[in-house]
Amino acid sequence: MAGHKKGDSKAMPVTSSDEVRHLVGPVTDDTISAILKTGASVEDLEVAASYLQGEGSTVDRLGHPMSGKVAQIYDILAADELYANSER
Repeated sequence: MAGHKKGDSKAMPVTSSDEVRHLVGPVTDDTISAILKTGASVEDLEVAASYLQGEGSTVDRLGHPMSGKVAQIYDILAADELYANSER
């Protein structure tokens, strides 16, 4: 695959509902559709989910503000009631 580095699987886009649910837990079908439309990578999804879970220090989050696809996914997940009410 051109431009793909060995071991760089996190840069690959998320491509299935099973993959989304595996990475973030229970979410609605509308949320999955919205996430898949962003073309986000596994890493983008993991970072957004970790921000929503309050992981990482405040300094780290302030030093690395969300932008791009991570910010999009954050907003999508934050609006999902099923995700917000799940125990992760």
